Amino acid sequence: MIDARYVRDRPSGIGNYTTALVERLPGLATDVEFTFWTHRESPRSLGDAPNVKCHVVKAEANGPATLAALNRLGPIPSGAVFHAPYNIMGRGLRGPSVATIHDLMWFDCPEWCEGRPLMRKIRRPFYTTGIRWALQNANHVLTVSQASAARLLAAAPGMRDRITVTHNAASDAFCPPTDLAQAQSAAAKIIGSDAPYFLMVGQDQPYKAQDLAIRALAETGLTDTKIVIVQRLSGTGRLQTIADDCGVGKQLVQRSQISQPKLVTLLQASLGLLQPSLVEGFGMPALEAMASGCPVIASDIAPLIEVLGGAGVHVPAGSIAPLTEAMRRLHDDETHRQQLRAAGPERAMEFSWDRTARRTLDIYRHASEEGPIPPRVVHL
Repeated sequence: MIDARYVRDRPSGIGNYTTALVERLPGLATDVEFTFWTHRESPRSLGDAPNVKCHVVKAEANGPATLAALNRLGPIPSGAVFHAPYNIMGRGLRGPSVATIHDLMWFDCPEWCEGRPLMRKIRRPFYTTGIRWALQNANHVLTVSQASAARLLAAAPGMRDRITVTHNAASDAFCPPTDLAQAQSAAAKIIGSDAPYFLMVGQDQPYKAQDLAIRALAETGLTDTKIVIVQRLSGTGRLQTIADDCGVGKQLVQRSQISQPKLVTLLQASLGLLQPSLVEGFGMPALEAMASGCPVIASDIAPLIEVLGGAGVHVPAGSIAPLTEAMRRLHDDETHRQQLRAAGPERAMEFSWDRTARRTLDIYRHASEEGPIPPRVVHL
């Protein structure tokens, strides 16, 4: 069974990952009965397959009830393998289980995960406890990059045979435009301007380094160019203040609750996606950008090097001058842009949700045969 409460109408990295699994696994294992725990806002289509049962769970996936008593939130069929795909695992599971841990940022750099000190004091113990329980109790841990796997093995060296990399992938909706001019016209309606723009996708958390990108735009001197930031939730106003202070306040466009089709359009029409992150578990915006034929400028951290595979531009993490120069070149050099537009889709095709689903099913079967296991020691 899969806890699919992250699947909502609004896109998110973990939501996209979970959606890819619930859409594929029932068809790959027609002999298996699947139970999906769903959120009240989940699309009804999750239960279309004849071997799927859905159960709406009121509690949030990343809420205290999940951590305190996961087994009490909904039905768990006897002997079923429970998959928690959202980093944490709660108490109470008695059967075999699988967890997907995307990264260990809450252990390594909590100040980059949550910039507000009070909220960090609340959120850090929640996530570190849930991730630690997942590492201690899951039969198998899945993760989304070789970089994340290496960090997990450092924390749990005895799990070498119990950690498997199953990469994320881009959905088929992310594809190059058939008509770039048409995509640019549609994007202009979304952002309210026909000016060229750089795009960023992700929440305003310190590790995303969105403030660095705004400052880099100011340093480029490109007064004709905007920076568009797409966030799942509404911003706090912090980025607008930074942009105002840098003299590019009118060049910043922030959008929340963007549908997937509109996000694809914004990627297709953009000068390039900026992902100057200080830390990541994978790099989904970069992958979706490449699939859409959008050039990518990313930091040189290991997960983003792994994702781009040479099909994008890397700059030193946290450094403004190299980012500024990369942005200026992408703006000015049409040949450079076209080379990156061509390289991206080819690289993105190397990532496959079908392959990830098949490997995940193999892990489920192995966990089912093994049954529940005693807790293990982890160094976190």
